[in-house]
Amino acid sequence: EPWDLDEEFFSLWAGDSTALSAGSRLMPHLHLPLQSGSAATLKRMLRKTTPESFRQLLESARKTIPGVAITTDVIAGFPAETEAEFGETLAFINEMQFAGGHVFTYSARPGTPAARIKEQVPHEVRKERSHILRQVFTEMSAAYRQQFIGQTLPVLWEASAVRNERGWQMEGLTPNYIRVTASAPELRWNHVDLVRLTGLTADSPAGAAGMSGEIV
Repeated sequence: EPWDLDEEFFSLWAGDSTALSAGSRLMPHLHLPLQSGSAATLKRMLRKTTPESFRQLLESARKTIPGVAITTDVIAGFPAETEAEFGETLAFINEMQFAGGHVFTYSARPGTPAARIKEQVPHEVRKERSHILRQVFTEMSAAYRQQFIGQTLPVLWEASAVRNERGWQMEGLTPNYIRVTASAPELRWNHVDLVRLTGLTADSPAGAAGMSGEIV
């Protein structure tokens, strides 16, 4: 959780100019659950953080870790979340410019403190807020990946599709957790190759949004 981390944690990356290379001992990807960008909503959630402390955490990470990808989780429609509070969450997310995020539509769990809050957000409103947040994260993910077009990064190959005239279609991850597809003359499972990133790929039934590339 965000409140478990301090400046000393990020010092583990200090001086590591190879964070995006295959030789780095720590990968430049952090998943830090936000849940809400509204101080009032976070308080109702009993979260031990505030937007300001979360902002400082991200500033420390980005200052220390080159090219770090920071992703997050957000809950849409938590009980008593007003339009103003939802607006605060949207504004904060846009300010933080995450590399991506997961959106969860609030669903009451019997016996929990949240389920006992009288001001439950209507289901249709929760769905609409979830849709808006997912669109925001889709755009942010594309913006984060866009900056790496033309760069060469190491990719650890994890899967492959069918072979075609260009070879095996391999799929893997960069150190900063960008999913990459590229053709290889032979199967490269569990191997690391340098790949020049050439473009963005969108979500599809076959996999998550990522990038296309060419093995160099």
